[in-house]
Amino acid sequence: MEMRARALMAVIMLTTLVGLAIAPTGKAATPLPDPARAGFADRLYRLDCGHSLANDESVWTPGENVGRPIEFSSTCWLIKRGSNWLIWDTGVPESTLNDPKGWSTLPQLIVYHLDKTISAQLSAIGLKPDDIQYVAISHTHGDHIGNVTLFPHSTILIQRVEYEWISSPDGPNPNVNQLKALARKLMGSPKHLQLLDGITDVFGDGSVTLFPTPGHTPGSQSLLVHLRHSGFIILSGDVVHLAGNFRNDIVPTLNTDKAASIASMEKVKTMMGTYRAQLFINHDKAQTDTLKIIPAFYD
Repeated sequence: MEMRARALMAVIMLTTLVGLAIAPTGKAATPLPDPARAGFADRLYRLDCGHSLANDESVWTPGENVGRPIEFSSTCWLIKRGSNWLIWDTGVPESTLNDPKGWSTLPQLIVYHLDKTISAQLSAIGLKPDDIQYVAISHTHGDHIGNVTLFPHSTILIQRVEYEWISSPDGPNPNVNQLKALARKLMGSPKHLQLLDGITDVFGDGSVTLFPTPGHTPGSQSLLVHLRHSGFIILSGDVVHLAGNFRNDIVPTLNTDKAASIASMEKVKTMMGTYRAQLFINHDKAQTDTLKIIPAFYD
């Protein structure tokens, strides 16, 4: 009996070790940083990652602006902390550059165009993709992960819920199903994948913190960065698309969970008060056009 027990224990231990070896590595959740003790990132650069024209604004403002076209910005961000570099989202695929037909995640609704590549913008400040240690993904829609494969040596930071969702069975919304299929194609199989389970202090000092803001997709996240002169800034991901939506808790029809979307917007509002933080809204072109663009930066 004792020998059988030992043999069974050995099998359990071996199975556990094999599972750990083949599973993508995770990172345990951490608390939000203490605003009085948080460390500082050195620089925050805005990258132009495309712009888009949608043919029906009411998809993002349900009940209003039916059939009205709207232009969105697509923004990526580059963060320097010491000798480390982190990119937040990777934008529209570089193959779209100067293509008059553009590129689309949902051709019947929206078309994206690209005037500058990430590679060229990195090169303008003396960097290349291999210099980037981390690629943090807000969520897996194609206009946010279009260039993940440019960074094969970077560690991809994504919420576990999001990564698992894109391979889950399809639901009733065909647009959402199409976005998931595209996400699987664009994500591929990253060599260095770090699945996150909640709030994550990337550098361990409160300078760059990823935090869940589900609703747009099940595993959407946003980013809190702390700069010495600019203070705290929240990079929205797609927790909100337009300033008016944020003020009034308006949820786009493409979001996967309306209640979670509203809760996430309220969470961001609370954090803005706690940290006296600015909110940079990824797709709000009116705001984006007022922000600094690489090689200029926030510090």
